[in-house]
Order: sequence, then C-alpha cells, then structure tokens
Amino acid sequence: MRHLYPIVTTPDLARCRSFYVDALGASVLFEQDWYLHLSVDGWEIGFLHPSHPRRLPVFAHTALTRGLCLALEVEDVRALHDRLAAKGVDILGRIGEHPGGELSFSVMDPAGTVLNVVQLQGGGEFFA
Repeated sequence: MRHLYPIVTTPDLARCRSFYVDALGASVLFEQDWYLHLSVDGWEIGFLHPSHPRRLPVFAHTALTRGLCLALEVEDVRALHDRLAAKGVDILGRIGEHPGGELSFSVMDPAGTVLNVVQLQGGGEFFA
C-alpha cells in the first residue's frame, strides 16, 4: 500500500479548496472539475463531485458528510485555533481540556466533515 486517504463526496469543490488552502495551508496535488486532491503537512484528502465521469451510484449523494471526523494532531492547538478564528473559520465550541491533558477543538469543512484538532500534552502519543 502506498497511500491511505479519505475521499469526501461534495458538490462544492471550490469551497473545500478555499477552506483547506486558506485555513490550513494545503497544497493542491491534483484538480479537475470533478475531483480535487490536497496535501496538508504530509497527509492527503480528496474531494469528489457527485456527478463525476464514472457516475457510480455510491458517489451520487450530495448531502453533507455524516459521521466522518478527521483528527488533526498538532503541536500547538491554541495557535491553530487563533489562526483559523482570525480567518473567519467557524469554530465548533471552545478549546476543551480533557483527561490526560489533551487539548482540542473542532471545525467543519464545507463538505460537512468535522476536523477535530488535537494537541497531546507532555509529548504523549496515542499509538506509542
């Protein structure tokens, strides 16, 4: 296996592109009118328009994503929170401090995907 990345179906590729490029500094790796593939600090995400050329029924929905949450582990959750807020990104709640010292907050991208931004305190790792 070379890569593993989510592909989110959305009718609004342009808004997703703007959100990830402007708010998170994403790089565009591939872009067509039906597909967008981005990289943010080494992780990748794709966005597929529901009327893409192959028109597979599984991709034909246009509703906001339901149930998909991507965790973004960062070194400084407060700095990213402040940067996103300054860019006008709607923050879902406040920065929360959780057992074990984890700090986190969430935002939602234009496709309805929740991004849970997490900072593990004390250099801890979930999967050490």
